[in-house]
Amino acid sequence: MLRSFSLSVVVILLLSSGVFATIGQAEGFSISALNMVQRVGGAGWAESGNMVMVDHGQRAYAAGTAAIQKEAGILLQGARAAGLGGATTILQNASVDAGQEQSIVAGRRYGLQEQGQSLTVGLDNVIRKTGGIGTAVGAQGFIGGQRQVMITPNGKAENYQVVGAAQFASVSAGPCSNVVIVNTMDVEMGQSQTVTGRFPHPKPKPPCYP
Repeated sequence: MLRSFSLSVVVILLLSSGVFATIGQAEGFSISALNMVQRVGGAGWAESGNMVMVDHGQRAYAAGTAAIQKEAGILLQGARAAGLGGATTILQNASVDAGQEQSIVAGRRYGLQEQGQSLTVGLDNVIRKTGGIGTAVGAQGFIGGQRQVMITPNGKAENYQVVGAAQFASVSAGPCSNVVIVNTMDVEMGQSQTVTGRFPHPKPKPPCYP
């Protein structure tokens, strides 16, 4: 039985205050997970699993503008092998990479709004059963989503995407079995927005006389 996972998270925020503000922020995470169960000879069983959860977000406000982004996800892996004699191996690999960025630049001559996000998922689920009597089951899945919102005097821009991916394999075999099951899945998602144009400025209020 072998289990391992790694998780990295990156968060960057740049905020310039003033009447004409600049907001820049970025965040991302990366997950790499391995789950393996192996049973050889004799009678018995073995099982193993991994679970990783990620949830983070950013908010920035300045001079009539706002930038909000959030991303979250959960990765699950589980494998079980049982039997008498022979050899059984279950190998699961999973990788997830996600990133988001937002930028708002407001000036007297021009305005620029940019935001983008990406989400990539890779899953591999392999079962090999040779000889002996027994069963093997392997399942893994990832569910995650991203959301971005930018608000300026020109209006509102929003991005949203979600992904759900799962794999399952099961083997039940006899003494002379020789079975291999391979599940492979790759998902890539991305979107971006760019808005240009002069930001309107609030009109001065007329004087108030008693």
